[in-house]
Amino acid sequence: MNRITLEGKLLFATVIVAFLTLILTASALIPTYESYRSTNDNLLAVERFRQVLEAASRMSAERGPANDIMAIEPNSSAPATERLKVFRRISDLSLEALDEPPEVDVSSSLPDLQAALAETRAQLRRARQTVDRVAATPLADRDPDDVQNAIREMIEVIETFQHVVDWHIAAFTTQRSELTAPFLTGRMISDMREYGGRAASQIMGPIATRQPLRDSHITDASRTIGRLLELRKLMQGQKIVSDRDALSQQLMKDVDTIFFGSGLELVKILIEQGKISGDYSVSAVDLTRDYVPTLQPLERLRTVFLDDVVKRYRTQHYAASYRLAVIAVITASALAVLFTLFRSIRLHMLGPLLTARRQIIALADGSPVTDLETISKAPEMRSLFEALELLRGKLDERAEYEARLKMQAEKDGLTGVWNRRALEGFGNAPSERGEDVCLMLIDIDHFKAVNDNYGHLTGDAVLIEIATLLQGAMRSTDIVARYGGEEFAVLVSTSDLSNTLDFAEELRSRIQAHVIRDAETGIDLSITVSIGVTSGACGASGWRQLIASADEALYCAKKKGRNRTCVFGDEADRDIVKSALIPFRARRAASL
Repeated sequence: MNRITLEGKLLFATVIVAFLTLILTASALIPTYESYRSTNDNLLAVERFRQVLEAASRMSAERGPANDIMAIEPNSSAPATERLKVFRRISDLSLEALDEPPEVDVSSSLPDLQAALAETRAQLRRARQTVDRVAATPLADRDPDDVQNAIREMIEVIETFQHVVDWHIAAFTTQRSELTAPFLTGRMISDMREYGGRAASQIMGPIATRQPLRDSHITDASRTIGRLLELRKLMQGQKIVSDRDALSQQLMKDVDTIFFGSGLELVKILIEQGKISGDYSVSAVDLTRDYVPTLQPLERLRTVFLDDVVKRYRTQHYAASYRLAVIAVITASALAVLFTLFRSIRLHMLGPLLTARRQIIALADGSPVTDLETISKAPEMRSLFEALELLRGKLDERAEYEARLKMQAEKDGLTGVWNRRALEGFGNAPSERGEDVCLMLIDIDHFKAVNDNYGHLTGDAVLIEIATLLQGAMRSTDIVARYGGEEFAVLVSTSDLSNTLDFAEELRSRIQAHVIRDAETGIDLSITVSIGVTSGACGASGWRQLIASADEALYCAKKKGRNRTCVFGDEADRDIVKSALIPFRARRAASL
């Protein structure tokens, strides 16, 4: 009772200290956890927004192969057709990625997002149908207005998709004002890439049909170019990569030199040519080939910016995760030390004597000793526990030695199956239910010839192989034993003689079909066996009769020419048994 009371007091004191430790660390843990959640939500938001802008870019890029397919004869270019299919599939996959709701909590309604995505898909489907209809019309019959209308519908897909972009900006920045600047900058760069592609698309129809530009074409293209220049002015001085001024300057320089300097100038030249006639310096296909590469700096600008934003918020998230992990580890370590101290006191002060008492009683009763390694090793108790360890080791050695002696006494040293002594023990023991059993005596045919011709090592290999085959074919309740030199016995735990006879014949056939390879000589041997089968009762009175009956059946099998199975009691075998059994037994006993 005193021990329990002391242990209870110790446990109570430990719980109180642990509670105070948790309160002490909560002031640091809770704010750190809030920071971790905030940075995680920001990271998820910017990664989602990058998916949105990439989807817009994929659908915008689809206009390129669509323009190409409307600038050539129907079915005249398999690569162009395949390229359009690939770009369409990419657009569809980018939209499918947005079907999953954002992983971060948002303030906007998800049905509004789903409606905007559905509207985008509907517009994309209509635009593609229009493109396919124009592409199916012979080039000579294509109306520039039809081509331009198809292009306008593809542009309308991006305009419709802006509702999805706006939804994400509103949903993510309402509660996270720190995301407003990177989101608006990302959209501005994405718009620049869209208007860059749109500028060439708006004059593609007349170029594809070799017709002069109409006022509407010139107005649309000029308005788009004006927006590009406005966006470029807004981007002036922007640091695209937060921690690398040189890269930001190089990106903007590439945009100015390659896109504004080459790509946009090409569009302006074609507009001037189209004002005069339909004699353009390049074809629609050539325009796509020459113009699309100039958009690469805009693509890289957007990609580098979004990667930088994601990297920035991922770094913040990792920093918050690290702080949270450090505090959690410190707290867990403090609690672990506290409870380890409690356990150590309980283990090394309160429990050792009672544990030692239980172990001594177990040793005295011959029961296995357990958990000695958990007993205190304090100096005051060390001698006693070392003595228990020594005593346990000696008892274990004795038990192992007895088990080894028992195994040697009951197992055949060559084949590993039970020996004759063990079989006699099984046979003389009465059956648990008083039921009859079946016994097979199996003799290897012409085994002496194997020893004479190939040597005793080969003979040993044959015995081992046959024993392995027999063991592999038995149930867990059957017993396989080596009864004599080349003779095995199988005690089958069933009284069904008919089934056992079938089983014996199956064993004989399996052994006959099995080829034994001598590892030393490389010679393949085919071995046959003769089997005698009988049934009867075990026990002191029945075992000798069971052996004698199986012996007679085995003799019949060998007398009939070997490689066969005989059953005791067969009328046709009795004369054979009576005429020659006695000398056979004498020879057999001599061979043992």
